[in-house]
Amino acid sequence: KIDLSQKEVSQSVSAGADGLAAEEELADILDACELYCFEPETAKVFENAIERLFYSDSFRIGNATLPQSRVRAKLRLLDGMVLRTAEDKLHANLEHNVKNSTAYTMAVIFTCIAESESDLLLDPYLNSLRSP
Repeated sequence: KIDLSQKEVSQSVSAGADGLAAEEELADILDACELYCFEPETAKVFENAIERLFYSDSFRIGNATLPQSRVRAKLRLLDGMVLRTAEDKLHANLEHNVKNSTAYTMAVIFTCIAESESDLLLDPYLNSLRSP
């Protein structure tokens, strides 16, 4: 669950010196996301959030401010399944009025990337296979 009061997004966005390489990297990330599998409106929301995460100089979530290089490294782990999880979490929000929906979507996507890694570590079935 995301603490809405602790989330902040850097509004500074820049293409960087190697703009063409960055564009290609972003295109690769978006391709891996399989946005064509989502409703067009949802795909646009995700594309916008991913693009903003990619080009932000930094991303603040909780008490951590991550530099652009770390954010981009995490974005390389994105795929359609992670975005499906993010979509489910966004639709599950029935209690909070979100003031900045783009920033909230960015935070949910980023959190889902991290959770996809830890979910495998905590999976009861996979852990039972490791036990003697």
